Amino acid sequence: IAIDQEGGVVSRLPLPFVVTPSQLALGTHGDLPLAEEAAYFTGMQLRAHGVNTNFAPVLDVGNNPQNPIAGTRVFGSSPQHVADFGLAALRGYAASGVIATIKHFPGHGDTTVDSHLGLPTAAHDRARLDAVELLPFRAAIAAGAPAIMTAHMVYSALDDAPATLSPAILRGLLRGELGFEGIIFSDALEMQAIADRYGAPRAGVLCKQAGGDVLLPLGDHANHVAVVEALIAALESGVLDERCF
Repeated sequence: IAIDQEGGVVSRLPLPFVVTPSQLALGTHGDLPLAEEAAYFTGMQLRAHGVNTNFAPVLDVGNNPQNPIAGTRVFGSSPQHVADFGLAALRGYAASGVIATIKHFPGHGDTTVDSHLGLPTAAHDRARLDAVELLPFRAAIAAGAPAIMTAHMVYSALDDAPATLSPAILRGLLRGELGFEGIIFSDALEMQAIADRYGAPRAGVLCKQAGGDVLLPLGDHANHVAVVEALIAALESGVLDERCF
């Protein structure tokens, strides 16, 4: 049972839940033990109410002031700073017994497009991606992060397809090069970056082909059913095989 309870403005649960400060507030304060305690406190509240997975922490590097969705959701603009605070949050969630999900791989910080509304593209070369966007994820994966969420964003140095639908990124980079062995969640399939170009049912099949584990077909019930039916049809036709599940 999963939720987006990042702290700050992205907090789904009402009173009597206590909302921790945003990641940016924690990162700006500069107190790593406090960031770890905030994650532990959030995790303990979630576990007490039957939620065992949190889609946090955000490991995007907030280095573009025109980014319309990063805002206070990121720990800061320095890749190493984000990595350090991401590791602190992971320790807090692990101590609480909640599965933490690092996001949005391979990095959604440097864009001026909101993937809820359109498809962002990053034209950085691989050296830049390694030095900035991938650095926090590499550190978190090395520390044993249990789950990761993909970005609905194109990284032209890696693939022409959005990361959520890219075998080169999910199987090649994430599983192969970085050695990630945890759960791969898609971001929400009804976001327009994906839905407008592929539709949620086709995107679900493509994400499974790319190496995704758990799909998030949000929205109404009919949308959920359409994605499930597309997966069944793809399995029966041989487009997907049982190893994708």
